[in-house]
Amino acid sequence: MTVHLLCRQVDMVIVPATAGQMGVLPGHVATIAELKPGILSVHEGNDVTKYFLSSGFAFVHANAVADIIAIEATPVDRLDPNLVQKGLADFQQKLNTASTDVEKAEAQIGIDVHSALNAALTG
Repeated sequence: MTVHLLCRQVDMVIVPATAGQMGVLPGHVATIAELKPGILSVHEGNDVTKYFLSSGFAFVHANAVADIIAIEATPVDRLDPNLVQKGLADFQQKLNTASTDVEKAEAQIGIDVHSALNAALTG
C-alpha cells in the first residue's frame, strides 16, 4: 500500500538518506536514495514542516517530482518524548537479554529508530 504524505508543490525537501542529508530542489538530478530513520523537512516559503521517517526510499524524477515512500511518517510535533524514552529503554533491555542473532538484530533496529526519534525531539 502506498500512502501519499505530500501531494503538493514545495520549495525544497530535505530527506534523511543513508549517505547523509539530501536536499531536493526543483530541477534536481534524477536520483534514488535509501532513507534511514530521521527527519524529512518540507520547506514552503518561510514555513518548515518536519516529519519523522522510520525508513523508506526517495525517488527524485527528472521532472522535478519527488516521491517519498516511507514505512512510517509522523509529524515531529506529534511525538511523545516520554514514549520515545520508554521505547529506547525497552529496546536496550531487549538487546541486553537477547540470546539469538535475530533477537539482537531486532533490538538493535528498535534502538536505532528510537535513538533517531530522540534526536528529532532534541534537535
